Amino acid sequence: MAAPAAQLPPLPLVILLLAAAMAAPRPCSAVDPVATYCAKNGTTAQTQANIDAVLASLVPRASAAYYAVSTSGSGADAVHGLAQCRGDVPRQDCALCLSAAARALASSCRGSGDARAFYDYCLLRYLSGGDNFIGLPDTGYTLILLNTQNASGVDLGAFDRAQSKLMARVAAEAGDVDRSKQQGLARETAKLGSSMILYGLGWCTRDITPADCGLCVAQAVAELPNYCRYRRGCRVIYSSCMARYETYPFFFPGDGGRQGDDSAEHAGEYAMVVHDP
Repeated sequence: MAAPAAQLPPLPLVILLLAAAMAAPRPCSAVDPVATYCAKNGTTAQTQANIDAVLASLVPRASAAYYAVSTSGSGADAVHGLAQCRGDVPRQDCALCLSAAARALASSCRGSGDARAFYDYCLLRYLSGGDNFIGLPDTGYTLILLNTQNASGVDLGAFDRAQSKLMARVAAEAGDVDRSKQQGLARETAKLGSSMILYGLGWCTRDITPADCGLCVAQAVAELPNYCRYRRGCRVIYSSCMARYETYPFFFPGDGGRQGDDSAEHAGEYAMVVHDP
């Protein structure tokens, strides 16, 4: 008998939104946001000018190096920012993603002193008020995207075990001291039966240590059974790291080859769960 669909825990701070086909076809993945967070706090004219300066600095530098941090101003008006692309994406897609993220924050979050843009291929954030988040693991904001359908054509118990083992390997790889060679990226695959391959990915912002990266991804992986058991795919996203698995190839091979099909036809429909910090 097929296992029942996993149920979402009744948490009062959870917002559940159904979104059709969250994973858009390439090349849209580079420019379509997964989520944008804008804190409800205001900014002074000087702080806003510093935010604009940080965004203008981050985009070209991170587009070239896949990662950059920036600071503008001092004291209470200081703004710290971070931009990073996923280490496997082509440079052109990295630049497109960061430009889109900066535009999103500049428009949707103008006047907000704490803003974050999450995309498939990149992330961009800034924080004002003189608080410096650089180097500090941050799991306060949680975004979970879970496929609305269970896996099919396989035993769900075997699927769950294979997914758990796969993502445990991803977390371990993310914490490896040599991860800097992979630009904060961990990728693994696992074959299930004769017809299914599971694809797992974890990545961290490069300001945190490998040890903190491993712990961050492990924390994200630990959330998977709470929301995503038996699901065809799932993502847990924090401000410092994320973990994701799918039943289709969604990441780039990293050897000059092309990415698998990350289209809506393969991805299906996803539900979104958000925990605000």
